[in-house]
Amino acid sequence: MLSPRGKHARKASRTAGTLFGLRSLPEQGHGQPDLNPLERPRTAHIVVLVPAHNEQDYIGATIEGIQAQSRPADRIIVVPNNCRDDDETAAIAARYDGVEVIELHGITGRKAGALNAALDVVLPELAEDDLVVCMDADTVIHRELLANAERHFQDEPGLGAVSSNHLIKRFGTMIELLQAVEYERDRRFIGRRKGRFGCMTGMAAMYRVAALRDVKRAYGEVYDPANWTEDWKLTIALKHLRWGMVRPQDCLATTVPVSDVRGLFVQRERWARGYIQTLSQFGLTRWTTIPWAKQAGLVWSVMARIVLLYLLWTVRGHLLAWWCLPVLIVLISDSVNTAHKAGWRAILVALAFPVEMAYAWLITAAIASGYWKQLTQTGKNDTWKMVRR
Repeated sequence: MLSPRGKHARKASRTAGTLFGLRSLPEQGHGQPDLNPLERPRTAHIVVLVPAHNEQDYIGATIEGIQAQSRPADRIIVVPNNCRDDDETAAIAARYDGVEVIELHGITGRKAGALNAALDVVLPELAEDDLVVCMDADTVIHRELLANAERHFQDEPGLGAVSSNHLIKRFGTMIELLQAVEYERDRRFIGRRKGRFGCMTGMAAMYRVAALRDVKRAYGEVYDPANWTEDWKLTIALKHLRWGMVRPQDCLATTVPVSDVRGLFVQRERWARGYIQTLSQFGLTRWTTIPWAKQAGLVWSVMARIVLLYLLWTVRGHLLAWWCLPVLIVLISDSVNTAHKAGWRAILVALAFPVEMAYAWLITAAIASGYWKQLTQTGKNDTWKMVRR
């Protein structure tokens, strides 16, 4: 059952043909006189979709981040799906001017199902070069993200997607701080490769309408509701359809971290399952060869850590020897250098080298568990679990 809420959605629900309570898009204005000749014309229409499941604690900040953009979005649509009866996500979103709220009840496929439902209505009303942003309801996009992402599309006609790089600003617990360090290093790593690497993150990514339509024609749906990580599946699908993708350093978003070890393990195990599930679905192709090969890197990483632990144990009586000091300085210096932009707390964590080693082992264990469950189907009856933040 679909229930529209909010000023714009109530108007839309009165018109025929708007199944989900979405109002029709205004005419693009091609051929109409420019009311302000000094203003640069905006040829692309930008629609922001925000699926939300019990996100009353974060949806307000998310909407305010969208509305604060230097390049305003043309439409903002919040899609609460299967929320608890006492959850106020829809009510909070409806209080913001210019925001449409579409409640979905009984929808399947979690976030993927909610996005597919909204895209089924939005896409037919958009031009090929219009842009759609799909983002999480606990994410705040930085003020220039829409403007910068749109510029990348204008500069590259073959670009199908522009993803944000995500950061973390809440450091309430040690596990949250370690995630902040990890995300900062991920941003640096992607930046060194000019953004031509990685997943089009579900936290915030902008897509060309033509690319989304291509995916739907080729695979039946834009997002795969059966996949553990629908954003990774969409990334690989776009690669196979020859669309370019980029994660530029000028497109940043801040998200809420997982707050405890158990939740982090569940999250990373799920990401690992979706990663290997997607590669298995596509098989060995030109676009999956490198991701498959990287699994050898994971094995190498595990072996290297085991060897390191063995060496540390073997020379445990000499760890304070003078010749160990230069090695330790090099390791810690590199750790600090790659983490310092996450703040002074991150620097302190980087100085505590054993803490980072323990965190790396935790992530590796979660990945290995996810791979095992997916490849052996031992977790075939598992259900998606929302982690505590």
